[in-house]
Parts: sequence; C-alpha cells; structure tokens
Amino acid sequence: MTGQINYYTTNRLIGLLAAVMLLISCQPKDGRQKLEERELMHNSFEELGGWHGERPATIVTEKAHTGHYAVRVNIAEPYSPTYRVPLGTLVKHRPRRLTISAWVWVPRSADDAMIVVAITPPNDREHPVFTKNVYLANSSPIHFQKWKKVSRSIDLPADIHADSELVVYLWLGYAKQPVYMDDITLTELW
Repeated sequence: MTGQINYYTTNRLIGLLAAVMLLISCQPKDGRQKLEERELMHNSFEELGGWHGERPATIVTEKAHTGHYAVRVNIAEPYSPTYRVPLGTLVKHRPRRLTISAWVWVPRSADDAMIVVAITPPNDREHPVFTKNVYLANSSPIHFQKWKKVSRSIDLPADIHADSELVVYLWLGYAKQPVYMDDITLTELW
C-alpha cells in the first residue's frame, strides 16, 4: 500500500509543479509591461468636451447618475449629442480594442435604446466603415427603472487610420419611453 500512496503523491506533486510552471509562463517576460486599461475619454455631461453642439435639449437635470446632468433620448429627441474625434488625437498608435462603458437608466425591456460606436473615414462622415452597438435593455445585469452600468469591448478593424473619426452617441432605437445615459468612459488596453 505504501508504494501506491507514493505513486499518487508523486503524481499530485508533478501536477502541482506543472500548474505552477504554467502560471509562471503566463506572466509577462522581462522587459514587457503588463497590459493596462488606459482611459481615453470620460464624460459626466457637466461639460461637453468632445461632444458636438451646444447644450441641447437632450442634456437634462431630471435624472443624473453623478453630478447634475445626464443625456436623455426620447421620441422628440431620438439622438444624443455626438462625440466625434479623430483617433490620432486619442492615441498615437492604431488601437486594437476599445471598451465603452456607461451608466444607463432604462424604463422597461421594450425600451431597447443603444449606444452606437462607429468609425468614419475623414472625408465621408455619413458612411461609417465600422459600427457596433451596445444594446441597453438586454445588457447584464438586467435592471429597469434604476441606474445600471453597461460595457462592451470592441475589436477594431486593422485597416483604420489615425485620421479616421471615432463617433459615439446614444440612439433611442426601438424605445418608446425616455432612456438616460451618464458617466460614459472609453478605454483601451495598453
């Protein structure tokens, strides 16, 4: 029986050693930095930095996650102000992945508004070469009539250029009741 115990003990030790070696090999090699999130933009709508247009009717004080202001879209105003900036002013390299996150207030599941993230060529702002949506009503966690944080990571195409424009806005989509957004953040892995 002693030989059998030693056999199992030896196998456990070998397995443990293999797991430790695997964990060590996953660490960045000497000279490489760990990947970190780097914030490119944050706005709580107290200021409109990067969001085009004067303070429109969609910037309201009736609901805010932080501060005094939030964005509201509804039947009368289906689009929020647009955040539009050349990628080269945010980063000095071609970003591979961006993460957009925001706090949103959605009244019910039928009110599926969305945050739109697009890349447009500099000479044709009306025809995006890339678009992704963050659907708000079915984003986890599923909460209605209270603030919840939504987030989506977006892998960007390889053929975008520094002069391509990043475009972000809230769109009413299929919603029939007002939807709110506040504290929007754009980050990249760096």
